[in-house]
Amino acid sequence: MKDRQALKLKIKKQLVWYSFIFVSIITLIVLTYIPMLTAIKYSFHDIQVLGFGEDKFIGFQNYEKIMHNSSFVKSIGNTFLLALMSLVSIPVGFILATLINNVGKCKWQSFFRVGYYFPNIITGVSVVLIFQVVLKANGGLLNNALSIVTGHEVAIGWLSDSHYSRFGATILSVWGNIGYSMLINLASLQSIPSEIYEAAEVDGANALKQWWYITIPQMTSCFAFLFITSIINGLARFSDLFIIGGNTSAGRPGGTLQTILMYIYQFSFESPQYGIASAGAMILFVLTFVITLINLKMTGFFKKKEA
Repeated sequence: MKDRQALKLKIKKQLVWYSFIFVSIITLIVLTYIPMLTAIKYSFHDIQVLGFGEDKFIGFQNYEKIMHNSSFVKSIGNTFLLALMSLVSIPVGFILATLINNVGKCKWQSFFRVGYYFPNIITGVSVVLIFQVVLKANGGLLNNALSIVTGHEVAIGWLSDSHYSRFGATILSVWGNIGYSMLINLASLQSIPSEIYEAAEVDGANALKQWWYITIPQMTSCFAFLFITSIINGLARFSDLFIIGGNTSAGRPGGTLQTILMYIYQFSFESPQYGIASAGAMILFVLTFVITLINLKMTGFFKKKEA
């Protein structure tokens, strides 16, 4: 009798605990898992208009079609190329973090931390509007600065010329992410025990050797984290490139800025073919999943589990 009462009391307590996350679980199922399963289903069907007509099962034809589509293949290349180019923010953030860390814990360090992180607070649309002025071909701030440095007029269309558009998009991305990179690098730098540097100084190591043989090896896990998260964020890049291209998914100029997400958007809203869009979404999911596994491998997650 006592065991039954104890069991009832335990179940009652557990129900109380689960009631706090019940709404979150339902929301997650309705807004995440059901749409994901539906997208998997749609990727194997020919669907032109949702809710009308019969969904025709066509197997892997949607996957074959997009993998043989030059625009989709190009969007994969654009996605990874832009993601890799945006990795410039990691070394730049590390250099800034090193300089800020050398200032010491004072008001100036707080000032620089807030100052460099400030771009992360600005909305993505605002950043694009700002850089459309900075990077425009005629009278842009960057071209004006280059004209002063080189001594002759520079009129590069950083966002309008297909030869330079990826560089312009990278400048925009680096400016927006450099504060986050700096903050993560700074936190990692400040977690390195000062005793290591003191011992190295006693052994006669100068500042350059300390930076090369102590700081950089101690930062490898931080670099790995920033590398993987930056790549994953690059795979999901959409809004800024969409606005640069004139609010279309074509990836203007010349399709150089069309990412996988923009391709999915094109066949979801502009030229509805939901089977094609769902197949693209599944391919993006697989790519993201593989990169996440690489992240877990690099951070030693599986080794910890085995231990």
